[in-house]
Amino acid sequence: MFDKISEKMGILAAKLNGNKYLITIKDSFLSVIPLIIVGSIGTLFSSVVCSPTNGIAQFSGFEWLAQYAPLFDTVNYATMNILSILIAYYIGCNLAKHNGLEGNFEGLVSVCAFVCAAPTTITGMIGKESVVMSGIGVDVTNSKGLFVAMIIGMICIELYCKLSKFDKLKIKMPDSVPPNVSKSFSALIPTIIILFGVSIVSFTFNQLTGMYLSEAIYKLLAMPVTAAFQNPIGIVLCAMIGAIFWVCGLHGASIVNGVINPIVITALQTNADLVLANQAPTEIVTKPFWTMYVTMGGFGCTIGLLLAILIASKRTDDRSIAKLSFAPGLFGVNEPLIFGLPIVLNPTLAIPFILAPMICASIGYFATLIGFAAKAYIMIPWCLPPIVSGFLATGGHIGTVLTQIICIIVSTLIYLPFVKMRNKEI
Repeated sequence: MFDKISEKMGILAAKLNGNKYLITIKDSFLSVIPLIIVGSIGTLFSSVVCSPTNGIAQFSGFEWLAQYAPLFDTVNYATMNILSILIAYYIGCNLAKHNGLEGNFEGLVSVCAFVCAAPTTITGMIGKESVVMSGIGVDVTNSKGLFVAMIIGMICIELYCKLSKFDKLKIKMPDSVPPNVSKSFSALIPTIIILFGVSIVSFTFNQLTGMYLSEAIYKLLAMPVTAAFQNPIGIVLCAMIGAIFWVCGLHGASIVNGVINPIVITALQTNADLVLANQAPTEIVTKPFWTMYVTMGGFGCTIGLLLAILIASKRTDDRSIAKLSFAPGLFGVNEPLIFGLPIVLNPTLAIPFILAPMICASIGYFATLIGFAAKAYIMIPWCLPPIVSGFLATGGHIGTVLTQIICIIVSTLIYLPFVKMRNKEI
């Protein structure tokens, strides 16, 4: 039975890993992760140091720190608040490469198509008078527009790649014209068709419904998906699926991240914006939540397995592997354990490997729900050790640190009986 499950999961994973749209989304988000971390650092300094309400600037003698808040807010704005534009560009680049094109120009076409589908006017107030100004609102360009950027980008670039293959749509220049100029003209007609097509569809949709196309996509797709994931069932299910893929010898984190990244990064942006506005964050399941509770020591919360082996294992081979894996495991690298013990295709260790992240995710969710742990609003690198990750992601909240310690203890207790079972296999 275990072999049959493994075989079926392998077939499913092969299909997912071979899907060019999921690969495009995954690669695009990996490209912008460093910028998201930098933007989160800006949020951290602005809220923890410069905020006169919650930061160090509220204390007597440190009021002068508040004047430097715009410095850090600018860094956040330059990264997090144009996130959808960045994703639109990378979606175009990566999808075009999968279709055999170079990608750079296609990334620009994707950005332009994204803007064509969005409102380009902003209504503001000057005194008591309402004024309509040209511009794109931050609600369009920040993480709220991620789903729109992905959907518009993939549809438009897929069509662009098909159109670019028709010779009749290429403007051919004489051989004396430089190649770069000739290539630009050959892309002209497909670009006109795509951008005018999106603009016409967006204009018509707006006239018929009173809504912009980007707004409709966000309300019909992004909001329901995000709401569905902000509950314990969603995060526990993703933790279980990722662990099962790992047990079958497949990179579960890579497969799951391609699906959840748009959702959890949008939630993180929502929290960051609220904190910058001196309001309480609202979203529980964010990208740092995944790092803090589901992948402590690596996927499967294997920091608990390391501790369980060191506490109860009598097998010299297991103890040797655990000692060698302990330092990498603290930083989330658990491949030595997964393939060394192994956990892959090992029914004894597969059970706790799947259960531990599910239970720890549930503990983290409910601890955050009741307010014992804080909602994360700082993007952190995936390789941060437990406790440090929780402390930084929540701006130094002690309850979050204590929740992570509880999860480490619980994961160790989950692994202990199975480690003792392995002692009998000596």
